[in-house]
Amino acid sequence: MHHANALFTASRKLAPIVMALSLLSAPLTVQAEEAEEAKEAKPAATNIFEQHGLSEDIPKLGLNSLSQSEHLVEQVTRRVVTEKGTEESQVFLVQTTDTKGNIDLRIKYDPALLDEHEDLVDRIEAMTLAQYRLKQFAENYDKSSAHAIERADGSLEIGFKYSKFGLPQDIAYFRHMRVKVIARDGAVESMTISNSEPFELDGYQVSSYRQTLTFKTLDNGRVLFKKKVIDAEATRKGKPVTLHMEVTPVAVYDDELGTVVMDEHLLEQVSDPRIREEHVQLHRVFPLMGDLVRRQGIDLPLPFGVSLAYRNQSMDVGFTDFDIMGVNLDRIIDPETTYGDVTAETLTIRGDVNILPFWNVFGYVGKLKVTADVDAQYTGVLEDVFKDQFGTIGGGMACNAVHGALGVDVCSPARFNVPVNLNYTLAGIGTTLSVGYKQFFASVTGTYSSTKMDGSDNWSDGIVTVQPMLGYQFADARAQVFVGAEYQDLDPRMTGQIENIQILGETFTYDVGVDVEKWAGLIGLNKQFGKNYNLTAMYILGETRESFTLNFGYRF
Repeated sequence: MHHANALFTASRKLAPIVMALSLLSAPLTVQAEEAEEAKEAKPAATNIFEQHGLSEDIPKLGLNSLSQSEHLVEQVTRRVVTEKGTEESQVFLVQTTDTKGNIDLRIKYDPALLDEHEDLVDRIEAMTLAQYRLKQFAENYDKSSAHAIERADGSLEIGFKYSKFGLPQDIAYFRHMRVKVIARDGAVESMTISNSEPFELDGYQVSSYRQTLTFKTLDNGRVLFKKKVIDAEATRKGKPVTLHMEVTPVAVYDDELGTVVMDEHLLEQVSDPRIREEHVQLHRVFPLMGDLVRRQGIDLPLPFGVSLAYRNQSMDVGFTDFDIMGVNLDRIIDPETTYGDVTAETLTIRGDVNILPFWNVFGYVGKLKVTADVDAQYTGVLEDVFKDQFGTIGGGMACNAVHGALGVDVCSPARFNVPVNLNYTLAGIGTTLSVGYKQFFASVTGTYSSTKMDGSDNWSDGIVTVQPMLGYQFADARAQVFVGAEYQDLDPRMTGQIENIQILGETFTYDVGVDVEKWAGLIGLNKQFGKNYNLTAMYILGETRESFTLNFGYRF
């Protein structure tokens, strides 16, 4: 099974959360009713910023720093205070964007200025995902809420809210944010974004959020921000958390502006060859089309995986007929009252790759151990055989003679047990298709497996297994729960041969009819640990079988 898979120690969990606060990350889904309202909304024809001689790009900068340039260097300082103490870090972010819109990110830092608990790569990846997610929404604000006030000091104040229709549903709370822009003499000076009421984000109850940007207007009218300061107060599980973060542009590069150095001193620091550098790997060959999906703000699991799985399955097997060595034994063993209690244990190792964001393929090998206890009903048919041959009195005497010689009453019905212990090599292939909507997902996994008995060179006919599932993802806990069904295409006949058993010089063969139910229900849980590890548990219960599966995987 595969899920797509991505999610958070107080400070390490907080890093992507507070970045999300500052960057306002969210999935792309919009509820149908709000989408319908959006169709009916009629935005004002006049852009209030253009009306007052200001750049129409100003609202974008409150949502997304990528809006000012696709190639830039920034310094980020961050201070987080929890009940465990204060953690402070300072890093430089160097990001470039190729012609396809793919972001290349490097982080440069002085180890002395990096908190020992900082989860560096995960934090930057979370921030980059937010950049992908919001780039296409940066122009959206509620134009009907915009208003301008001429202040006594000669400055202009413009207020507005971000559109609840244009923004993704999962950050619809942002419509409660108040935005205030201060401009003077046709140039914007500052922007302040603050919440008008508490809100919840990724398990944090945010009571106070304030983001302040100061701007610089170039001679050509282009507006860049000089500094972004974020202050937030929140609680998590009743414990207070505060954040102070500053983002300072160091240099901006693009075709229109050329090179604009915002801070010479910081540029010297980031250019020091002694400074350390980490590269964030965001773009890979697999899954194909992965970059397109990431740019839509959808997180993807790492493309390659290996896992170790254990499965224990118990089956109640009924029989319909017995054929041993070409001889039908139904007169000797009653198939209708003979039952098998079969336990199959498998231990497999699997490798997989995400070919497309919604398509995973895998292969696996392992060992299968089958333990069975057949509770058989002997019909006592030899009594009839003896009587047919020797008559009623002679038949009775024959029964007594065999009983005395063998110590077994072969002429009376009786139950007996046949233990079976077999070991196999197991191999198979499979694929998973999946689709998601908000926190919900659906998937179907199909496998084809074959076995080879130890000591034999022949592989059995394959068995097809199909698992359709529906599930819900708890993003903050990096966990998924799911329900579904399992179909095992078990053949109604068990045929084969056991080469190490010979009867009268011939290999032992069997052809047994069985009665088993192919469908069973399932329920399961998948828990991710960071971006690399996951643990899956699954319980399956049906009319004739019960099983438990435990899978531990590593993705890279």
